[in-house]
Amino acid sequence: MTTTVPDVIARYFRIIGERDVDAFVACFTDNAIVADEDRTHEGRAAIRAWRERTVAEFDYDAVPEDFQEEAGGNVVVTALVSGTFPGSPVRLRHRFTLRDGLIGALDIRP
Repeated sequence: MTTTVPDVIARYFRIIGERDVDAFVACFTDNAIVADEDRTHEGRAAIRAWRERTVAEFDYDAVPEDFQEEAGGNVVVTALVSGTFPGSPVRLRHRFTLRDGLIGALDIRP
């Protein structure tokens, strides 16, 4: 288990409960890939559109509960996500791949 959470991951979870789309998108590399709910969002423009749809539809927050560093440098965070969406609350696993201090890939699954 990692004892120090990379800054960009801490910032990502801090921003989740906010509606600042610019700050959220700034956590990602230009060519980042996000996989969530059986969809893939490639690049900052697609990630921005995904985030804008999500915050327009739901209010939610994600509270990290567990951080683990995998071989190869990926960081897996299990978070309790709760809000105004069906099935709330739910624990989701967020697998982060970091590049140059930003999120290069993010895979979100139950």
